[in-house]
Amino acid sequence: MDLSSVSILIKTFLRDTYLFEAINGIRETMPEARMIIIDDGEPTHHKSIVYGQLVAAGHVVVEMPFDSGFGAKSNAAISLAQERPYLLIGSDDFDFRPRSVRAGVEKLVTVLDGYPYAAIASGRVNGNKYEGWLHEENDGRRIREEYIKYDNPHMVNGVFFHSCELTVNYSLILTSALGFGDRQVHWDDDVKIGGGEHGAFFVDVKRAGYGVVWVPGVEIKEQAGKPVDIRYHTFRGRAGRPGRPCFAKRNIQEYVMFGGGIERP
Repeated sequence: MDLSSVSILIKTFLRDTYLFEAINGIRETMPEARMIIIDDGEPTHHKSIVYGQLVAAGHVVVEMPFDSGFGAKSNAAISLAQERPYLLIGSDDFDFRPRSVRAGVEKLVTVLDGYPYAAIASGRVNGNKYEGWLHEENDGRRIREEYIKYDNPHMVNGVFFHSCELTVNYSLILTSALGFGDRQVHWDDDVKIGGGEHGAFFVDVKRAGYGVVWVPGVEIKEQAGKPVDIRYHTFRGRAGRPGRPCFAKRNIQEYVMFGGGIERP
């Protein structure tokens, strides 16, 4: 399958060694896909060379102010992604080298091409189950995750998939569903990390009326063991702080996770 319909979003922050591996993996396995790199880390000479090569090859690189955060970086990619119908949500620590990764992305494209009710088709990261329903209770003030039962598979053009409302953040998204207009979804610009942004995004997707599916056999693994900037873990650790401002914006007072834990604004 030709994947020239796909852009791949890689947000990166202070993990340059992981980033370079991700870029090289995409170059090898999906060369016709277009990378959109959004970087809010520190500029370096090596990165400037790599980024110049990417731009010369038709990819997109945006360097944002330091620590702009998850939401701002994600939203910065929306307008850039509109040139192609699909945006694959990736990460700077994903290992794109295995040929199975390309085969999985081809499955995601097949499903979205053939199943018009879905705007998002997702796989798994490291094989971890994360496919669920989002039950809205108490007039939407309480959201409860529940694993799907995997008992009602569908098929399109030879590819099986399951309907759901929540998946892990390895997703192929219709770019037409992303934006700031009516019935479009985006992220919260002012959230750095750990603000409930993942669950809130999928709540917005559900409320906008878009379908979500999980496609078995689509998986990517994370890289491991590479050095990162000495500051990275301190910044990343903010995700563990209490309070989820994305929920407050949506008047969600309780968000019940798969394991029963409860997060609040």
